[in-house]
Amino acid sequence: MSKQTDYTPEEWKTITAAPIMAGLLVTISDLSGPIGTAKEALAVVKGVTDTAAGTSNELIRSVADGIQKGGKPDLPDLPGDRALARTALLDGCKRALALVVQKSPAEADEYGKWLASLAKKTAEASKEGGFLGIGGTQVSDEENAAVKELSSALGLSAKA
Repeated sequence: MSKQTDYTPEEWKTITAAPIMAGLLVTISDLSGPIGTAKEALAVVKGVTDTAAGTSNELIRSVADGIQKGGKPDLPDLPGDRALARTALLDGCKRALALVVQKSPAEADEYGKWLASLAKKTAEASKEGGFLGIGGTQVSDEENAAVKELSSALGLSAKA
């Protein structure tokens, strides 16, 4: 099982940013307004912290513990264009998984599934459309597409 010391500081930065990037990918796919965006941000952080207590995967626990203890991941600068930002977020998640595959292949599958599950939790956090919580859909087509795109990019089935 790998730990932070198995990675360079730059590699660790990529690995710890990926959970937040997975959630952010969904958030920018269909902007929900300030309340919806806040709910989605909280959902990804809650998903990460819930993981800290419930996983035997040392790498995931280490990343989750760091975030839970207030270690804000250092996210890359994102382009202002939403399409380019989505691409950068997808690429960041893929790079993080590639690092785990390279250094700790036994943990890679679970790490990739974890990233996809965080994206899904983000998508489910806030209704899209409607007015004041009335009407709308739980997960928009754009959010669903982002979850599927991330799952595919990580080599997972869309049901991750």
